Amino acid sequence: MKFQRSPLILLLVATLLGIGVYVVEGRKSTPPATETAGSQPIFNFQEADIRAFTLKTWVNTLVFEKQGNQWQMLAPEKTPASEAAIAFLTNLLATGQSERSLPTAADRRAEFGLEPPLATVEVKLADQKVHTLILGKPNFNRTALYAIVDPPADPKAELTVLLVPTTFESAVTRPLAEWKASAPKASPSPSVSPSSRPSASASPSPVSSTPASPAPAESTSPAPTPATPLPSPQ
Repeated sequence: MKFQRSPLILLLVATLLGIGVYVVEGRKSTPPATETAGSQPIFNFQEADIRAFTLKTWVNTLVFEKQGNQWQMLAPEKTPASEAAIAFLTNLLATGQSERSLPTAADRRAEFGLEPPLATVEVKLADQKVHTLILGKPNFNRTALYAIVDPPADPKAELTVLLVPTTFESAVTRPLAEWKASAPKASPSPSVSPSSRPSASASPSPVSSTPASPAPAESTSPAPTPATPLPSPQ
């Protein structure tokens, strides 16, 4: 029995077209990741606007406050803070860019390393506004970190997960000692030259090895014998 090829070809083409339409429509029904037209700032404030921040990690909860022109650590210790470590983080918060955002269901936080998070930064500005950055794990090729900015108050609300620079990881995971200002090094004590050392008490004169000659004994002259009297003249 011979089959006509034309109906079979038409049927195959129609099937392929149907599959193509199904795939396209399926993609349209799935909310795609929002690709930004370019880099978008993570926050819209200036570094100089930051007055205080709290950094929560798996290890510590650190609190910092700017007092005058100097940063101070308030917790877990009260001590001057490292200006370099503070500036590295605050500059990232003010100038960091996000290349991509992903609409995500609230129950998927753990998939992005956001529950529990790598770190949480709460920033207080000069106008008393507070902003929050929650940092998660790196993406599959470790070119960015997943993060949430100012999460919604409703824990069940849909989230927008951002991809932020990996430099945030080194900015928030440094040891506690690196957050403190370095103690000034003590200046070395001046070296003491031998001539400047205090002289010791005068040492006794060396004793001659030659034995001292004994003092001459007093000579004892013999007692004078009495003179014989001369005979008197007759």
